[in-house]
Amino acid sequence: MARPGAEKILVWSIVLAIGFAIGMYLFVDSRIKASRDAALRETAISETKHTERVAATSMLDRAAVVASSFVGHLGSGRFADAYALLAAPYRGAVSLPAFEKACRASPILMSARAVTLNRLRQQSAGASASIEASGVLDSGSGAVPVGFVFLAEAPSGDAKDPRGALRILVVSLAGVPVLQGVAPR
Repeated sequence: MARPGAEKILVWSIVLAIGFAIGMYLFVDSRIKASRDAALRETAISETKHTERVAATSMLDRAAVVASSFVGHLGSGRFADAYALLAAPYRGAVSLPAFEKACRASPILMSARAVTLNRLRQQSAGASASIEASGVLDSGSGAVPVGFVFLAEAPSGDAKDPRGALRILVVSLAGVPVLQGVAPR
């Protein structure tokens, strides 16, 4: 058997080297694409979770603003201002004088100074949603666990906030509803 010439060996070495280089390129490229796709999926999931956390925080912040205003009005004896922050079903079931009477009957509400909300839970049914927020009410009687149930109502004449204005439907102190617009009293 004759030995191949140097030219043939050189040509085959170049062909095999080119084939090896192309194979390595295709292998590395497929690994890079797979890693990039996995990273993009992970980033999309992370962004979705972040957006959900921001939305929840934003809703908690909105609820805290309404609850703080409400407590501030009650603590200052501005019942009409506090009443305006209540949900339409509450105002439909309880008149302003009845609301004022219920507030005056609670020494904790009458001595309310501040509220801190630290937990939020949102429930939806179709296009409607209720938001439950809980935290601590600081009053002259001390710190008391407080819970609020909010309804998102369409703002009157203001289409800037499509989520609707949060309004209070129920206020609970230490787990006991003290102001509720679920049934007339």
